[in-house]
Amino acid sequence: MRAMPTWGRDKIRRFWHDASTRKKLAARDYEAYLIVIMPVIDGLLPLDDNQTIQDMLFELANWHALAKLRMHHDVTLENMEHATKHMYEAIKTFASTTCQQHEAMELPSEMEVRTRRAKRKNPDDPSDTGRRMVEYNVINTFKFHSLGDHTEYIRRSGPTDNTTTQIVSPSANAANLKY
Repeated sequence: MRAMPTWGRDKIRRFWHDASTRKKLAARDYEAYLIVIMPVIDGLLPLDDNQTIQDMLFELANWHALAKLRMHHDVTLENMEHATKHMYEAIKTFASTTCQQHEAMELPSEMEVRTRRAKRKNPDDPSDTGRRMVEYNVINTFKFHSLGDHTEYIRRSGPTDNTTTQIVSPSANAANLKY
């Protein structure tokens, strides 16, 4: 991914040396990964796994494009509902087929955190310091299940680009507020 050229002024920026160790990613980072990752990983795995992954990445990119629209109509929301169903199916297919065939190990940074936490709990116990297997657990998270509610939220509140979670003090001067 590091060899991919930048594109546009704000679309694709230069990637870090090790994208898997990045923390505190913004939505634009995930969007850039979705745009670039499909041609980068195409053909790295056997054909069945490659097709499953490419389908999943396409459905994720499609859903993301619909979710970030600034103006929605009944048609776009209906398309988004269908895209959400297809995205769920693609992720579940990925989890049940491709993930079961490949072993994933925790990152060295994850191993360090785990061993540090275990030593803090019990300093006398020589805990396992080797890397452990990691299971694909996205399907069992609240964030995964709440993606289906996104369309209904947009129907009730409008697109997600016009809200903010920024805390504004009540005594702030109205002229200094930035939207």
